[in-house]
Amino acid sequence: MSRGHLMLFLLWLCSAPAWAMGGFIAEMAVLADPMGSETIDTVSRPERAGEFKPAPQGLSAGYTRSVHWLRLTLAPPREGDRLLLEIQPPYLDDLRLYVPDGDGGFDVRQAGDRWPLAARDLPVRGFVFRILFPEAKAQTVYLRVATTSTSLVLPKAYAPGEYVGDSAHETLFLGLYYGALVALLLVNLWHGHWRHDATHRAFLAYLATVMLFLFGLNGFVAVYFAPDWPQVGDHWVSVLVFVTFAMAADFHRRILLLDRRQPFMNGYFLGVMGLSGAGFVAYLFGYFTEAARLVTLFSLLFPVLGLVRTASLWRQGLAGSGFLGLAYGLSLLSYLVAILSLQGFLPGGRWQLHSFQVGALFAFVAFNFALFERLRHVQRERDAALAAAQAARTERDAQTLARERQGALLAMLTHELKTPLAVIRLALDRMSGEAGLRRHADTAIRDIAGVIDRSRYADRLDNGEIRIKPQACDLAGLLTECLAQANSPERLRTRIEPVPPLISDPALVRSLCANLIDNALKYGASDRPIEVELALRAHADGRAGLELSVANAPSPAGAPDPARVFARYYRAPAAHAQTGSGLGLYLVDQLARQLGGEIRYHPPQSNGPIRFVLWLPLSPP
Repeated sequence: MSRGHLMLFLLWLCSAPAWAMGGFIAEMAVLADPMGSETIDTVSRPERAGEFKPAPQGLSAGYTRSVHWLRLTLAPPREGDRLLLEIQPPYLDDLRLYVPDGDGGFDVRQAGDRWPLAARDLPVRGFVFRILFPEAKAQTVYLRVATTSTSLVLPKAYAPGEYVGDSAHETLFLGLYYGALVALLLVNLWHGHWRHDATHRAFLAYLATVMLFLFGLNGFVAVYFAPDWPQVGDHWVSVLVFVTFAMAADFHRRILLLDRRQPFMNGYFLGVMGLSGAGFVAYLFGYFTEAARLVTLFSLLFPVLGLVRTASLWRQGLAGSGFLGLAYGLSLLSYLVAILSLQGFLPGGRWQLHSFQVGALFAFVAFNFALFERLRHVQRERDAALAAAQAARTERDAQTLARERQGALLAMLTHELKTPLAVIRLALDRMSGEAGLRRHADTAIRDIAGVIDRSRYADRLDNGEIRIKPQACDLAGLLTECLAQANSPERLRTRIEPVPPLISDPALVRSLCANLIDNALKYGASDRPIEVELALRAHADGRAGLELSVANAPSPAGAPDPARVFARYYRAPAAHAQTGSGLGLYLVDQLARQLGGEIRYHPPQSNGPIRFVLWLPLSPP
C-alpha cells in the first residue's frame, strides 16, 4: 500500500465516527452533586429545575469525585413505542437511570463498568437503556453518574432500527481501526529492527500498551474477556492509564534523542515516567481520580516539547524529522483536545470519543515513518562505511602487494649488486696504482653499498620487520667504533664524556650513530671538522638519557629544509652531486622513535654549524 492510499484510508477512519447526536433528545441539563447526597426525590422537585445547567453536548466535568445528575427530555419516537438511550463512554463506573413509572414515581435501571454484562438492558460494549413511551408525548428522565474516571457523559437516543445501523457502522470503524493498529504492530515485528534498536522496542511497547488501553476503554474487555467479572475491565483501564503514560514518555524521550545535554526536556519525560509510577501507587490506595488528573495535566506538554525538539533536530538535518514533526502536529491537535475534554476544559461531544484514538493512529503511522527513515539513513551510513572500509582494505592489500614486490626486487638487486661490488673491491685490493684513485673508488663502492643497505633497511622498517631487542648497550663504545670506520676519520673531532650504559638495541643504536656521522661527512664542508659530542642529558620531561650531538659546517649544498629534513627520499636541491638515497635521516627519525628517543635538527644561525641532536632514554619507555 502506498503512502497516499494509507493516508486516504486514515482520513476515512477519522471521519467515520463523527456521527451527529440523535434528534430525540430535546433538552439536556446537568446538576452537580459534590457530596453525592442528592436523591431522585430531591432533584426532581419542580423548584429545583432552575438549578440544572443546560448541557446540549453532554457532561464534561473532568476528573472529579462529584456525582452529577443529567436531566434529559426525550421526544417520542416517530414509529413504535420505544427508544434506545445509549450512554458513552463505556468506562463509567456507576449509572442509574430514573424513568417515570406513570404513577408519579420512577423506575430505576442500573449500569456501569462495575456491573456484569448480563445486568445491562442490552449486552453491548456501551450502556443502552430501553425507554418505553406508552403515550406519544415527551418524557423526562434523570441519569445519576458517579465515577472515579473522568466525568465525560455523552447520551444519544435512537429509534431501534437507527441504533442497529449506527452500531454496525461503529463496529466496522473500530474493527478497521484495531486492524490498522495490529497491522502496524505486525509489520514492525516482522522487520525485526526492534532486535537491535532500543527506540524501536520502545515504539512497539508504546503501541502495544495503547492498543490494550483502548481495548479496555472501548468496553471490549467486558464483552469478550470478562463479562461476569466487571472489576477486570474496571481495573484494566485504571492500571493502563499510568502504564500508557510511562511508555509514552519513554518512547518520546528516545525518539527525540534526549539525554543529559537537554536537561529540561529529558528531566520532564523522566518526571512523567516517575509520576506515572507514583500515580499507580496512589491508585492502589484508592486515589485514582486525583492521580489520573495530575498525570494527564502534567502530560499536556508532550506534543509541545516534541515539536520544539523536532524543530531543533530538523535544523541539524536528522533523517525522519519531517515525519516526526507531522506526528507531533497531529498529536497536538488530537491529544490536547482529548486531554482538555477529559479535564473538563472543553464541552463534551461524541466526536471526542474517537479524536484521541484517530489522532493516535495517525501519529503512530507518522512516528513509524520517522523511525524507518532514520533507520534507512543509518543503514546508508553503515553501507557507506563498509564500502569505504572495503576500499581501504583493497588499497591496503594493493600497497602490501606492491611493498612485497618492491621488497623482492630490492632483495634481488641487493644480492645482484653486492656480489659485483665485492668482486670490484677484491680486484682493487690486488691492483697497484695511484693511492688517490683507489681511495675514490673505495669511497664510491662504499657509497653504493650504503645506498643499497639503507634502502633495504627502510623496506624492512615499512614492513614491520624491525624487532627491538633491548639489552645493555655501551653507546660510547659503539660511537667509537663508528668513528673509526668512517670514510674520513681525520675530519672528526670528538668529546665523549663518561656515560652509563643504556638499555636499548645495540644494532639499531649503531645504525643511528653511523647514519648521523655519514650524513655529516658527506654533506658538511670538506675543509672543516665534524664536531661529535656525547653526554648525559635529561629530557625536557625529566627522563634520564644520553645525548649525541653531530655538527658540521654547511657545504655548497646548503642547509636542508627544516620542514622536510626527515622526510623519506628528501635531499636538498644542491645535494644531488653526492651519492645518496634520501633515506639516512628518515631512518634516524623512525628508529629514534621506536627506541623511545627523538632526533632534533638545529639549522645554522649566523654562519654557525648545522647540528643534529639525538636523545635516547637510559631505559625503554
